[in-house]
Amino acid sequence: MLRCSHPQCSWRAIAPSEEAAWPEYAQHLVETHSTTVEADIPEGMVQLKFDDDGDWITVSVEEAGEIQREGHDED
Repeated sequence: MLRCSHPQCSWRAIAPSEEAAWPEYAQHLVETHSTTVEADIPEGMVQLKFDDDGDWITVSVEEAGEIQREGHDED
């Protein structure tokens, strides 16, 4: 099952399979750990920031998904 990788977050998916848990996890991340900012971001791109002191990077949605998957593979 999926667990949130954010420090001190105890969220876990309640789903019949890992595949079914991904939409729940995405919703959790958006509702709990995201911040809305005003920015001029090209269509089809997203911005990511890894630390409070880090810089924003602009990547495609596909690249963001790959970065997210790589981060979870390290756990």
